[in-house]
Amino acid sequence: MHLDPAPDAAPDPAPDPAASPDRAPSRSSDRGQHAPGRLPRLVQWLLRVPLFYKILLANAALVLVGTIVGSMVTADYVRRHPGASTLDLVGALAVAGIAATVLVNALILRLALHPLDALERTAARVRRGELDARVPLSPLADRELDRLTRTFNGMLDSAAANRQRLREVAATALNAAEEERKRIARELHDETAQLLAALLIRIRVVRNASDAQAVAGPLEDMRREIGHALEGVRRFARGLRPPALDELGLIPAIESHVRSIAEITEIRLSLHAEGTPDRDLPPEASLAVYRIVQEALSNVVRHSGATRAAVRVLREPDRLVVTVEDDGHGFNVPEVRAAGRGLGLFGMGERAAYLGGRVDVQSAPGTGTRVRAEIPLRDPVPGGEEER
Repeated sequence: MHLDPAPDAAPDPAPDPAASPDRAPSRSSDRGQHAPGRLPRLVQWLLRVPLFYKILLANAALVLVGTIVGSMVTADYVRRHPGASTLDLVGALAVAGIAATVLVNALILRLALHPLDALERTAARVRRGELDARVPLSPLADRELDRLTRTFNGMLDSAAANRQRLREVAATALNAAEEERKRIARELHDETAQLLAALLIRIRVVRNASDAQAVAGPLEDMRREIGHALEGVRRFARGLRPPALDELGLIPAIESHVRSIAEITEIRLSLHAEGTPDRDLPPEASLAVYRIVQEALSNVVRHSGATRAAVRVLREPDRLVVTVEDDGHGFNVPEVRAAGRGLGLFGMGERAAYLGGRVDVQSAPGTGTRVRAEIPLRDPVPGGEEER
């Protein structure tokens, strides 16, 4: 069975700043973007000049103006006072030139570095806990400072999005844990607890019986029921933590799980494994891969209506690729995710993402489903060769 990969998804639309509370404050930055448009074009161009060139141009202009003015004043002074000394005049012009240079440079630096003050104030607000603070874009900023402001605001927006995602992941994880507890509690109550209660009643009946022949039958029934209860407890234990994973490794554990599903369903299951990934996978990665296969096969049994399913585990030089594919009736993946019914899909993706990997689910109504997980290996063998 082969399923063509789904076409590349269209790029996500640009996020609306008003769609999330964490991003709403960035509107103040957007308002700042329009401020330069109210200034004359020449002034806008001069403000966008980098700070180095602003100071250089200002000092060049001061030297040029000082030279021209000084020459004119000196020439006029000599013409009006022939033979008089010009040392006092030159000194006064030098002092005036120095004062003008200092004042102009101080003004340029004060205006040019004003956006840095806004950046520092915003960083202090964020440090105090005002996580929705953003730096307004300043018309006085040059290209470098404007880029720094946008980068800083982008980092704050990314942090806000990550916080929102963490909240969603935490809520989903809590819901999943609660659902698992409910399932275990229901199975324990409906199977194990009911069976043990029946055994207690039978024990009372046997205890009151005086005929040894009459006791033999109930004792045999009790033995079978105890064995059934024990098997149920073992099934719960295997579901919580498969012993084969610790004792035998990842591939034998998956093989055991595939075999157990094949025994209770009519779906024809197959497993194909290449390579020995256990030595390159930490325990948490092996458990994650096992759970991904477990969840994918559970979806096949419960929802797909498939007649065949195949599990493939391939060890590549730098990653482990696991594929679970079926010929069922398929489903609309975006629609299921949007409706909040894809808790299993979400869990598989989060397990892989925790290890730096990814899970890709390809399906459509009438075309079956293909779940492909990629997990990076801890210490990949150079050149893709394995030790024998």
